[in-house]
Amino acid sequence: MHQSAKILVVDDESVIRDSIAEILQLHGYQVLTAGNGIEGLDVIRQDIPEMIISDIMMPEMNGYQFYQRVRSNPEWLWIPFIFLSAKGEGEDIRFGKELGVEDYLKKPFDADDLLAAVIGCLKRFHQLEGSRQKDANMHSADKGGEIPDFVPLTPRELDVLRLMVEGKNNAEIAEELFVEPSTIKTHVSNVLSKLGVSNRVKAVRFALEHHLLQN
Repeated sequence: MHQSAKILVVDDESVIRDSIAEILQLHGYQVLTAGNGIEGLDVIRQDIPEMIISDIMMPEMNGYQFYQRVRSNPEWLWIPFIFLSAKGEGEDIRFGKELGVEDYLKKPFDADDLLAAVIGCLKRFHQLEGSRQKDANMHSADKGGEIPDFVPLTPRELDVLRLMVEGKNNAEIAEELFVEPSTIKTHVSNVLSKLGVSNRVKAVRFALEHHLLQN
């Protein structure tokens, strides 16, 4: 599914970078590469990918800084982002997920795990794109072509919002998504901020009214 997708791989170790690229290309993906965050930003400016896989410990601009720069650009907010790093302690993974990345894989990595993460993230991304387009079309028809600005939720934040709509509390959401409750608290706060609402009830109402969770 979505195997023609364009994926940017950012890693300062050429052997690992080439290995990831080869795995993805063998499965039909288009691959762009960069050696650090600065090079990665240059690549995105020239050719926006449908996914980014990035190392963390890199010279000049590390993965955390690179991720924050990507997310600071409204045109790049919807690019799924995966960290692939040797920083594999629990606190490293939690910190990465609290930033908002869609997935976090540890080095050395298994090719099947990498492909599963890529397929899962791209699937959520394209479902979200479909919902966005449907919502935009509905608003266009209802308001004579006036299309509201798209709410920039990440795929993980959309997962959290979906579970909020189902009536789950933070602890239940954390259990379902296999993360710490503190991480969910951060995601919920981000969701409320991005939707421009003050509480969960209003967030749920907004999601239903604007069809954010339709497949």
